Amino acid sequence: MDDQAKPQIIVAGTGPIGLIAALALAKAGAPVLLAGPAARTDDRRTTALMKPALEFLDRLGLLHDLAPKAAPLEIMRIVDATRRLVRGPVVTFRASEIAEDYFGLNIPNSDLNTALEDAVEAHPAIDWRRSLVETWTIEASGVRARLADGSEHEAKLAVAADGRLSAARDAAGISTSTRNYPQTAMVLNFAHSRAHGSVSTEFHTETGPFTQVPLPGNRSSLVWVVEPDTARDLAASSDEELSRLVEERMQSMLGRVTVEAGRQLYPLSASRPRRLAQNRVALIGEAAHVFPPIGAQGMNLGVRDVRDLLETVAEYPIDPGAPMALTAYD
Repeated sequence: MDDQAKPQIIVAGTGPIGLIAALALAKAGAPVLLAGPAARTDDRRTTALMKPALEFLDRLGLLHDLAPKAAPLEIMRIVDATRRLVRGPVVTFRASEIAEDYFGLNIPNSDLNTALEDAVEAHPAIDWRRSLVETWTIEASGVRARLADGSEHEAKLAVAADGRLSAARDAAGISTSTRNYPQTAMVLNFAHSRAHGSVSTEFHTETGPFTQVPLPGNRSSLVWVVEPDTARDLAASSDEELSRLVEERMQSMLGRVTVEAGRQLYPLSASRPRRLAQNRVALIGEAAHVFPPIGAQGMNLGVRDVRDLLETVAEYPIDPGAPMALTAYD
C-alpha cells in the first residue's frame, strides 16, 4: 500500500510512550493524529531503560543524542538493609558476566522528553494537535475524536497513551482492577563526593526499596519507598537533614550527600485492564499497566507495547483497528 492509502491512527496522550508510539507509527508509514499538550521538559525524574527498549529507541534514531546525557548501569547490587538478626548477603550482577557493556541507561526525563518532542515535531506524517480529546465516538467501522480545540478526527484505530485514568480506555468499555499500596515513593536527585562507578544499589528495608541509580558525573537519582506519613515528613525536612538521612541510609558508600531541589512524592499502586484492546482502542503505557516505580518495569514495558503494536499494524495494514487485529494485539 502507498502512504496515501494507509488509514490514519489517532494517538491520545503525549507522555514519553505516546510520543514514542506516534513516532514509531509514522516512521512505519502510518499517518498519525497526535492529541495532547506539549511534553514536560521540567520533569526532574529519571528513567532506567534496559537494552531492548534502548535498541528500539536506536531504531527510531533517538539513542545517538540521548546516550551522552545518560549514565550506564554496568553493575546492579542488592543489599539487605533490614534490621533482622540474620540478613541476606549482598548480591551483585555485572553486565560483563553476560558479555554486555551495560544493562541499561539511566536517562533524565527532561532530556528524553525534549528529544522525543523534537523528533515528533520534525516528522511530516504526524499532525500534532496540542489539545486534549474531549469526547470519543466509537463505531463498528472506526473511531472519532472531538478535541477541546473543536476539531474532529476519524481513524480506524485509536491508541490510548493517555495514562492510568485513560478516557480512551473508558470509551472502549475496558474495565480495570487497581490495588493501592500503603507505601509512597519519594523521588529526587542528589550529588555525592565519591564516584558511583556505574553501580546501581537497591537497599531492601522494612518499608520497601531504597534505590540509588547513577547519573552522569558524581550524581545519582533516588527512589525511596516508605510509609505515607514518613514520606511527608521526609519531603518537609530541610535539605541538610534530608541529605544526612540519605547518606545514613546509604551507609556513606558514596561519601557526602547533597540532595538537589525537586522532591516528588508518588503514592504506590498497581493497575491492570481486563483487556489490552477492544472496540477500536489499543492500550499502551500506563493506560495498559501501572507499576510502582521500582524494578524499571513501567516505561520498559511501555516501549514493548509500542513494539508489539507496530507488529499488529504491519500485519493488518488496511484496518489495524478491526476486531481480529485487536484480538491479536491483546
